[in-house]
Amino acid sequence: MLFGILLGAVLGVTIQQAAAQEYTSFTRPRTVTKATSVRTIPTGEKVTLTGNVIKYEGDTFSVCDINGAETTVILTPKTKISTHRRGIFRGAETLDKAALMIGLRVQARGRGNDSGQLEAKWVSFHDSDLRAETQLDARAVPIEADQVKQWEQMEETHGVATTALKNAKAAQDAADLANANAARAQTDADSAQSSALSAHTKIGALDDFELVEALTVNFKVGSFQLTDETKAKLDEFVAKTVNARGFLIEVSGFASGEGVRFKNHVLSSYRAEAVMDYLIGVGNLPIRRIVVPYSGGIMNPVADNKTREGREMNRRVELKLLVSKALAAKEQGSEK
Repeated sequence: MLFGILLGAVLGVTIQQAAAQEYTSFTRPRTVTKATSVRTIPTGEKVTLTGNVIKYEGDTFSVCDINGAETTVILTPKTKISTHRRGIFRGAETLDKAALMIGLRVQARGRGNDSGQLEAKWVSFHDSDLRAETQLDARAVPIEADQVKQWEQMEETHGVATTALKNAKAAQDAADLANANAARAQTDADSAQSSALSAHTKIGALDDFELVEALTVNFKVGSFQLTDETKAKLDEFVAKTVNARGFLIEVSGFASGEGVRFKNHVLSSYRAEAVMDYLIGVGNLPIRRIVVPYSGGIMNPVADNKTREGREMNRRVELKLLVSKALAAKEQGSEK
């Protein structure tokens, strides 16, 4: 009986706090993935290190911190690898070393060994960061394969152009005896050069994206639930992708500036994921078309957080429909 009363009191306080204020997260720090120096840990010194994984091999991985310093971290049988806690009902999840992907932002704690490395007692990270790196790795595979194919086509075209230029030179030599043959060879050379230039232009346009549609949906204070009005707007947005080719969709979640900083990051992440789940589950958008959702917390406010109207505008998810000019042209050509 007493336990039930205490549990009800805790839940009541938690719900009142969520309704009374907007969650606020820490500002996500700048990511550094290329080291400019090497850090040596003194033997026995206790260190807590935060940064991105840039190397990984066996029981050793390297972390690059915000200053660009690379530190080697050693995993031992006693090292604990887990996610951060996510509130009173969602504890940390223990994982193995396979979760330490390149690019993942981690926090490592331990002491320096005789080699100047950090012998880790504990390594942790946000589960949202792990999901983001996993989805990014999965979505990069088809894009990389398409780029490889484009490069192969460019090399093939370059070979054709080189051969044509050699033929053009031979034809030019023959032009001393036959002006007609020289003119035909020059025409072949010009055509080959045009083909090579076209191939280079297509490769350069792979990363040329054009913004064709944008949408902002707002949320109630402390909430990540989609309203009927929000769902209707998302349905209209999805309908505009039916005839699109070579497109990607960016999903970014944000929150207003009041409240507890850490929890705001979680709330903005939930908002972005709620929109992404609706696009995939209800809108039937292919997963490969959606960029890894971004949770910005209180970053990039679009209005003044000191006013009620401003806070309402900052509790939002932004969607952008981007079309790659080169890939769109390729997809249209394959349908003919």
